[in-house]
Amino acid sequence: MYYPHRARELATNNSEQFQLAAWSKKRSGLVFGVNSMNRLSSKFRRVYPDGTTGFHLHAEMDLIRKFRPGSLKRISVIRFSRKTGEPTMSKPCIYCQKFLKQHGVISVRYTNWNGQWEILGL
Repeated sequence: MYYPHRARELATNNSEQFQLAAWSKKRSGLVFGVNSMNRLSSKFRRVYPDGTTGFHLHAEMDLIRKFRPGSLKRISVIRFSRKTGEPTMSKPCIYCQKFLKQHGVISVRYTNWNGQWEILGL
């Protein structure tokens, strides 16, 4: 398999609308992050163009929290279709791209609409 079985397990067992997991390596092994709207944090507050505010912890942001500042350079992100369970588009949103860049991430490996891996340089 081209992605860890654990990513699928974490993403599909998540009760959120989107089944998304992000991961990277640490000396101790793989570290995962998952998206959530239940773990609200003002650190991850965003203001939308219409002026409304939302608190979301995307998988990429959850992953960043688990590393020393600036120590994470590359991550992988995968999303699974709720209907088929197959990998689908997981390119980080513009808010996550900005957040990742601010925290020193230089590249993101993500799945496209066809479930194939692509790389985004930040």
